[in-house]
Amino acid sequence: MPYGIDVTNGNAYPGYSLPGANETFYWINNTANVVYISNCGNWATPDSCAVPAAANGQPGTFQAQVLRNPNGLGYAFSDTGWDAPGMPHISVGAQAHAEKDKVA
Repeated sequence: MPYGIDVTNGNAYPGYSLPGANETFYWINNTANVVYISNCGNWATPDSCAVPAAANGQPGTFQAQVLRNPNGLGYAFSDTGWDAPGMPHISVGAQAHAEKDKVA
């Protein structure tokens, strides 16, 4: 399953799962506006990006990667499209995903 993060709430986008350390993922934007992601350089690269707006029934995407050794404390970032309560963060940390994979 591909890895994708919904820019509006930090959850895995439907049909995607959350990435673990050193995994490539997509920021996915299903809104009518460009979303600007920033301040995520302690756990992902690039540190900032512009995720295109949805168009023609397809969400906008931007490819990124979780660092090999991410600082997983909160997996926080800044996000102009955030519409969920609280500060922008991945709601189920990528570190938890990586730990689960080690056990499986």
